[in-house]
Amino acid sequence: MSTDNYGKSYWCVKVPTDISPNGEIYLYADKVEITSHGDLVFWSEENEKREKPFQNLSLASGFWIAFFAASVIDGAAVAVEHWKGEVSR
Repeated sequence: MSTDNYGKSYWCVKVPTDISPNGEIYLYADKVEITSHGDLVFWSEENEKREKPFQNLSLASGFWIAFFAASVIDGAAVAVEHWKGEVSR
């Protein structure tokens, strides 16, 4: 099954380089949540292939820096107009 079957939106999570060598994780998810403890949780919602929602990815507080909706074309932040070193429009 393709990864885009796990959510409608494409996300980038900025993480320390000991988590991912390039400092980024890209994933599909329907929804994202920041828990009261600062954990970051990505969810796949119920649909015709799944009976109930499930977690696609969870990162504990301190193991993520930032996250944003990303372009499936180049990974750039889709809702950001200016971000030096990240988005060039």
